Amino acid sequence: MLSIFAAAATSLVPGGAAAARPPRLRARGGRLCSPPPGAQPEPPASQQPATAEGEAPRYSSNWSGAGRFSDDEPLPLWFWLLGPRPRRALLPALGATLLAPAVNLWGSGSFLLSLAPEAARARRLDTFYPISDQRFYPYSAGGLDYGPGFQRYVDPASRFEFRYPANYVQDQAVFLRNADRAYAQRTMDPALAAARGGAAARAPPRGSGPDVAFGPPGQAGEENLSVVIGSLVAGFSLRGTLGPPAEAAERLLQSSIAKPGVRETTLLGSFERASAQTGLPLYQFEYKVEYPSLNKAPTYTVCVVGAKRDNLFTFASRVPAAEWEARPEVYREAASSFELL
Repeated sequence: MLSIFAAAATSLVPGGAAAARPPRLRARGGRLCSPPPGAQPEPPASQQPATAEGEAPRYSSNWSGAGRFSDDEPLPLWFWLLGPRPRRALLPALGATLLAPAVNLWGSGSFLLSLAPEAARARRLDTFYPISDQRFYPYSAGGLDYGPGFQRYVDPASRFEFRYPANYVQDQAVFLRNADRAYAQRTMDPALAAARGGAAARAPPRGSGPDVAFGPPGQAGEENLSVVIGSLVAGFSLRGTLGPPAEAAERLLQSSIAKPGVRETTLLGSFERASAQTGLPLYQFEYKVEYPSLNKAPTYTVCVVGAKRDNLFTFASRVPAAEWEARPEVYREAASSFELL
């Protein structure tokens, strides 16, 4: 009996052996230990209050921004545009920006020079890039189009220059023939000519063909622009030998172009102007050629004639009737740009 009362008394004493053993809770599927006295269960993560100091940022090491941006940090716009090393991206871009106008990349050089076309032409910068008076050239047509512009050709040896449409290309057959002629003339040295068996004596004379020719690519010569230089007798002059512009034009047409029944020529207009740099007189005239026996469309030609140092310079721009009717001002501008230097 005393043992029973002792056990009961022990269970009533705080901190006793019976109080140190909390009751066990049973749960379906296993056993759970009861929480310690006075402890409250933690709420779910979704219901936990936000703290001022979050967890430490995490940095991945397998991408280009490793160590600079955390996994949860949004990337700045410059990183998307320039990458992890902006200097490596900016330096080539800056170099391309400076180099693009120098090589006329995407027409950038023509665009800048066409902002001040007269100043660019005065410095002969149109020798390198086409230039036009049109606004926003060469993008005035909505895309890259050099057609409305002009480029300059300068012959420093023969001392003449002119501007030709930017969509023209130089005739390579004429260029190679003149290169062969220049080589033959260089071999006119007596010692060199004797060593080669007098091959220089067979050099073609000046005036046997154009000195330079241009035209649209892919054509057989229907539309072309050329300059022919021929030798003159001593004392020749435009006014003294050929007379006024209209009379001189008719004389040249009848002697070198017209052929009854085959080529019928009609003079459309003529006038005299002075070369801008040398002041030498130039005759400029336009004429039409019809081909009655050939069943061929007529052609139009703008011609400029000038004399200098016993040489006769003849600039001629010939085009089919359809091209002339579409843009006669283009061919007149090319002819008006011809100058003796």
